[in-house]
Amino acid sequence: MTAEEITATGADEGGASSLASLRSFQDYHWLMLKVFHQAVESRHGAAGMAAIARGVRQEGVFRGTAMRDQPAAFVTGRDPAALLEHWDSGEWELAAAEGDLTVTTEGPAVVLTLPRVPGLAYLSELIGEAAALSALRLYWPELCAGISAGYGAGVVLEADDAAAAPWRLRVTGTDPAQRAPRLGALAADPFRLIEVTRRTTGLLAAMQMYVSRELVRAYDASGEETVRQAAYRFGADRGEAIRDRILALGKPLTMANFGSTDGLQERDPSEAVFVFKERQHISDGAYYLDCTYCPLAEIWSSEGEEGLRLGYLFDSSNHRGLFQGYNPDTEVRWTSVKSRGDQVCRFRFTVPGLLTEDDPTPEEFDRLG
Repeated sequence: MTAEEITATGADEGGASSLASLRSFQDYHWLMLKVFHQAVESRHGAAGMAAIARGVRQEGVFRGTAMRDQPAAFVTGRDPAALLEHWDSGEWELAAAEGDLTVTTEGPAVVLTLPRVPGLAYLSELIGEAAALSALRLYWPELCAGISAGYGAGVVLEADDAAAAPWRLRVTGTDPAQRAPRLGALAADPFRLIEVTRRTTGLLAAMQMYVSRELVRAYDASGEETVRQAAYRFGADRGEAIRDRILALGKPLTMANFGSTDGLQERDPSEAVFVFKERQHISDGAYYLDCTYCPLAEIWSSEGEEGLRLGYLFDSSNHRGLFQGYNPDTEVRWTSVKSRGDQVCRFRFTVPGLLTEDDPTPEEFDRLG
């Protein structure tokens, strides 16, 4: 097979991201919280929950520091309105777009009010409201404390208890609030929308990396096994959902159907978040793509060798869960991967029983590139 015969199956060039994509990747945060909460609770109990709390607080410090250092802070200054306008994930913009967000000022504070705490609806469907509240009570206070510490400038974030309805986030500065933040126009700014969706996705790595680091420090090899268990379940939950959706459509569990917009690419049909080379090979039995941009890898690499090592703990188990949750016969391998320090993730996944003579081997595909 010649290189010309291997054609790309990715999205058309110039496609835009969407609020639907942002919602998908924002919901991955709650899924990440769920898998860690369940794995740690079952293996390590209350002491393990304290490790999650420490990890989430460090995630908050990382995020607050990054928001303090971003270019916008040098133009608009650092105050509650500026922090919320340039927030690094999608919760407030999604709530504003859905008509669920009220923004007010009270003295030195900007107050965001939502019907319920972000994450509750999604988690309640998966694990029930009681467990969802337990996880979110662990998450929001620690994240807010970490962001306050990292952002500085006298700005303090305080969240209501997760069971409060309505639920409020108070962001208090040192001076009377001069204005409310402008939220809700993200869909009209395609460039900013891609930026926010990519950053929201990348921050999954911050939660995973810092929680994983605390678990490994507390439990060593047992902590690493807990991380692998959580990462596998993070992938398997999504792979099993794709499997069920493809079967419900009356389609077979091929790699082509997995990679379609009915499958994995429902989350990112324009390939604006994870960016791939144009040359791809996706068939019934093969899924060969080269990922040149991964927002998670940016976060892992920020902590050097330790961050990449913790990232790879997640990467390997997550991909096994994702692909084998969809089709248990999938062989999960790569010839390079960013979480091992490579520049490109060369995914080379196959279902041996579905391969044909028209499919190159991973090694042949690499040589053709």
